[in-house]
Amino acid sequence: MDPPTGAVRLTSTIGGRNPAHATAVGKLLLAYQLDTPEAVAEWVGDAPLVRRTPHTRCTAEELHEELRAIRAQGYSVDDQENEVGINCVALPVYATSPALPSGALSVSGLTYRTPLQALVDAVEDIRALLGDLGEPR
Repeated sequence: MDPPTGAVRLTSTIGGRNPAHATAVGKLLLAYQLDTPEAVAEWVGDAPLVRRTPHTRCTAEELHEELRAIRAQGYSVDDQENEVGINCVALPVYATSPALPSGALSVSGLTYRTPLQALVDAVEDIRALLGDLGEPR
């Protein structure tokens, strides 16, 4: 939702598309699909990944390491990787599969109002709101 006044406007739109490797939701979903360096390299292919901001990880090696960390911690972050000034945390949603997320819930914030650490600190509260949908079965 755009504010009635103010200078901040997100370029992301509902139903829009952004590169999976540059968003918290995209990386979270990739983490459960691409679990080896070879799988990540195959997904990346020969073309370089799009660098949306100076923070975007653009190599198969960097992406593999991040996807490994996401699986270990159970959530993903976007630290200004898709859009400068915006950060995000995403948690898996298990609506249709007991083991693989069928989607994700994300919370984004302006970096100057909601630092990334505040979003990370809220992960357990967000997970509690998801209830059973936030836990693999």
